[in-house]
Amino acid sequence: MFDSPLLFPVRLKNKKIFVLDESLLPFRQVYIEIDSLDKALWVLGSMKTRALGQVLLFFYSCALFGDYFSIDKIVEEFKKRRPTFDFFLLGKILKERLNSCNSIKDVVNNFISNFDSLRRKRVKKLADILPELAKILTICNVNGELIYLYEELKKIGKEALFYVSETRPYLQGSRLTFWELKKNDIPAYLICDNQAAILMKEGSINCVIVGADRANKKGDIINKIGTYALARLAKYFNIPFYALTQYHQDTDINKIKIEERDFKEVYMFLDKDYNMEAIYPSFDITPGEFVTQCIEL
Repeated sequence: MFDSPLLFPVRLKNKKIFVLDESLLPFRQVYIEIDSLDKALWVLGSMKTRALGQVLLFFYSCALFGDYFSIDKIVEEFKKRRPTFDFFLLGKILKERLNSCNSIKDVVNNFISNFDSLRRKRVKKLADILPELAKILTICNVNGELIYLYEELKKIGKEALFYVSETRPYLQGSRLTFWELKKNDIPAYLICDNQAAILMKEGSINCVIVGADRANKKGDIINKIGTYALARLAKYFNIPFYALTQYHQDTDINKIKIEERDFKEVYMFLDKDYNMEAIYPSFDITPGEFVTQCIEL
């Protein structure tokens, strides 16, 4: 039985939100207790949680603090901290479902339960189209879904080997994806971000799988910085590039504000602050022409 705390990194219990501090993994597994919207916003802004974690944090914040703040207000505050992510859409989904249910907590719990079921269905679709031996390159972290994918591949008699980009500067690939794969005894190699091209050229990789924070109906996606480079490389070497997506919008993705993080985060793992100038757009846009297929939720 495969498992990872990253499958559900944020939980609600006894009127408190518990957030897995992803910045401490893999060395320590610590949960941050949240009992106020201000603390939830601090956790979001300081990268203690990301990807699915920020979705769960938003919904649980609405459930827990909805008596004090409107959904629109919570959307506004979350958007300030992580502008690239579509919290407006999450708020819209929540308000629509509230029209047929009186309890915001019931809406949130039903959404999360259904979301996990949809994740499992999504990896089934992906497993069916992957080769018999899938040599998968991935970037960043998709909250345990690669574990679901490996489980599904095994069920249908296929094998998988993962190549995990370290994912600078927060090293989510090293600290999260690679850690959870090895924790479950799933075959994986950790690679530096700049090794992808040579591995593709040598035939070590035969597919690329990434997540996506945003996607539109043309198949354009926004994901962790470095995704665009992998997509261009995959196109050059004729390697399928799959994006795990959800909630495609009819929008011009190029007009979406890309989050610019503090440039000091680029060298935060050095021993001291050298006060060097740096650039850190934390996401990039990959046009649909470089995406072989979006595997939708």
